[in-house]
Amino acid sequence: MEYEDLLIDSSDDENVVMPPILNILLEDNNENNELVHLPVYGLVGRVGRIQHIKVVNYIENIVRNYIARDFLMHFRLSRAVAYELINQFEVSDIFIEISNHAGNLKITAEKHILCYLWFVGHESASYRDVADRFGVTISCLHTIITRVTQFIMTLAPNVIRYPTAVEKEESATYFLQEKGFPGVIGAIDGSHIRIDKPMEDPDSYINRKSYFSIHMQGTVNHKMKFIDVFIGYPGSVHDARVLKNSTIYADLRQLCGDNYILLGDSAYPCLSQLIVPYKDNGHLTRRQRTFNQKLSSSRVIIENAFGCLKQRFRQLYHFKLRDIVRMVHVIHACCVLHNIANAQDLQFFEDAIDDQGPDIAAQNQQVIDNLPREYETNTQKRDEICLQITRG
Repeated sequence: MEYEDLLIDSSDDENVVMPPILNILLEDNNENNELVHLPVYGLVGRVGRIQHIKVVNYIENIVRNYIARDFLMHFRLSRAVAYELINQFEVSDIFIEISNHAGNLKITAEKHILCYLWFVGHESASYRDVADRFGVTISCLHTIITRVTQFIMTLAPNVIRYPTAVEKEESATYFLQEKGFPGVIGAIDGSHIRIDKPMEDPDSYINRKSYFSIHMQGTVNHKMKFIDVFIGYPGSVHDARVLKNSTIYADLRQLCGDNYILLGDSAYPCLSQLIVPYKDNGHLTRRQRTFNQKLSSSRVIIENAFGCLKQRFRQLYHFKLRDIVRMVHVIHACCVLHNIANAQDLQFFEDAIDDQGPDIAAQNQQVIDNLPREYETNTQKRDEICLQITRG
C-alpha cells in the first residue's frame, strides 16, 4: 500500500475529517529504515506530507534467507560472487571515503551492491521501484548507482584485458579443435543497446533497424568473456567506423602478432589480424563457402556473448536513463560483471527477449549508414587460411 503526497491542511479545523494514526516509513538514508508512528493530529497548524511506504529491512529479513537459486535470479550473480564484490567494495577508497563522512546515516556496502545488481538485472526496474524495495530515496539510489559504477570501473582494467600468451594459446587450441579454424584468439562485433529518444541530436542515434540505440563494440575469447569493449557511439555509426576509432584497432598488431587473428563479420574490413567472410556475390567457390561456414560457426561466440550479457543484465534490453554518459558507464560496468559471473547461471534466468523491433518514433527517419570511404582490405591472410582449412 502506498500513500502518495497526502496533504492535510488544518486551516479550517471544523471541516477536516481527521484520519487515524498512520504508520509512515521515513524516506531518508537511515540504515535502520524504521517505521515511525506519526500522529496526524500533530500536524494541526501546518501541512504534512506522507511519503511512499517502503519495504522494511528487505536485505536483513528477506535477502539473507533466499536459497541460492532465488538469490541468483534476483541479483543475477551467485551469492558467493556478489558478496566477494561487496567485500571488495567495502575496502575500496570510494566506500571508505563516504564512511568517514556519513556517520550513522551511511548505506552499507551490502546495500550498495545489491541495489545496483537489482537495478541492472531487471528490465522493468525503475528508480522508484528499486528505491522502495531497498528503503532509500530516489536521490540516494542515484548516488548509489554512481558510486558502484565508479567502483566497478576501477576493477575493469584487471577484468576486461587482452589475453596473456598462455591464454591466447588456450583460445587458439579451442577454436582449432572445436571449430577447425586455426589461430583464432577471439571474435569481434557490434551490438546496440536500445534507449529512449535522446534530447540532443536524436537522429544520429537511429540505427539501421530503426530504433534509438548506443553502439557497443565487444571482443570476446572462447569462453565468451570480454577482452575489450568500446562503448558510446550513436547507433547510426557503422561498425567499421567504430572499429577504426577504437583502441583495439590500433592494437591489432600488438594483440595478434603474426600467429593469431580475430574474426569479424562482413561489416568489417579484411585485415591481416582481422579475418572476415568472403562476400557472397553468387560466385563463391566451394572452398570459399566452406571457409565462410567455419568462420560463421566460430564467430557466433560473440553474438552469444552479447545475448548472455543482456539476458543477465536485462536493463540493457532497453535502457531508460536520459544521461548518455551515465548509460555508457553502466553498460561498461555490466561487461565487467559479465566477466566475473558464471556462464552456467544463465539456465536459471528468464528467456532472452527480442530487442530488435523498430521504434515508431524512429521509423520515419532516414538512417545514414556511415561506412568509411577508406574501407581497407587485405585478403592475403584470409586466402592463406582458406587454403589451409580446405586442405585439412
